[in-house]
Amino acid sequence: MKISILFFAAAALLVPSLSAASDGIRIEKAASHSMVPGATVGDGYVTIVNDSAEPDRLVSARSARANSVQLHRMTVANGVMTMRDVKDGLPIPPHATVTLEPDYHLMFNGVTEPFRQGEQVQATLTFEKAGDVEVRFVVGRIAGPLNTVGQQSGTTDMPGLDMKAMEMKGMDMSAMSHQPQAEEDSAAAIQGVLKTMFETQDKPLDVGPVVAGKGWAVAGWRQDGRGGRVLLKHIKDGWQVHALGGDSLKSAPALETAGVPADAAGDLAGNLARAEAALEPDAARLLGTFDGIVMLSEGADGAGHADHGGH
Repeated sequence: MKISILFFAAAALLVPSLSAASDGIRIEKAASHSMVPGATVGDGYVTIVNDSAEPDRLVSARSARANSVQLHRMTVANGVMTMRDVKDGLPIPPHATVTLEPDYHLMFNGVTEPFRQGEQVQATLTFEKAGDVEVRFVVGRIAGPLNTVGQQSGTTDMPGLDMKAMEMKGMDMSAMSHQPQAEEDSAAAIQGVLKTMFETQDKPLDVGPVVAGKGWAVAGWRQDGRGGRVLLKHIKDGWQVHALGGDSLKSAPALETAGVPADAAGDLAGNLARAEAALEPDAARLLGTFDGIVMLSEGADGAGHADHGGH
């Protein structure tokens, strides 16, 4: 996606510069965007100051407000975005200040009570030497600058879907449509969900083909010279975005890896192949632009925004 994480121009929210410290490590400007009801994934940004003469490393994070908290790194190479969990930790050099943006961010997965503007979310950052540091993330507006370092993660450009609308929803991966009554209604509802989440005035979103069955759907998209596929899951009130990918959401085994039951995965893959065969070559080629897979709701491993296999 150049998931161009961009924001509407908005006045910066003044966030108190809360600070936590332990054995030479100080945490400043901890902030998070608020989330709309139903969203299950939240973000977090901090500035880490190492006042000591020894290097340290951020190795993990946790919070009672989320099933898991992961440190992610986003990079762009040759116009392709990759996002990976930072499994070996983030080095903090001696007498240095490290800011978790624009390349890094904390991701709160499986949030059951969405973050609300004005509250503080308690979390614990664990460092190799300094140990546990308790941090309070001040929750700001749904989107826009949090005034953590002057710019929010919107400065990171990633190829394809314009994520401005998503950020305006506070990482809302549960944008819903009315419950569909037929396959045609499902396609229209899914198109509406994706346009609501990702389309902007200057970057129209072309959605299609859309195939659906047994509670799952795959939709192709093209935007700003890029493209990919979206995996959606039908829940009580409509369609929820489950994962973003390219060719990683094309075959039955890949769909099963993303959490689709085997019988539904086979049907989706077959129907998708037939539908995409009718596309113009250039339009079909764009569907493979997105590299890897990004989980955006509860996945096969039970962790939202979890498996970035292939990134």
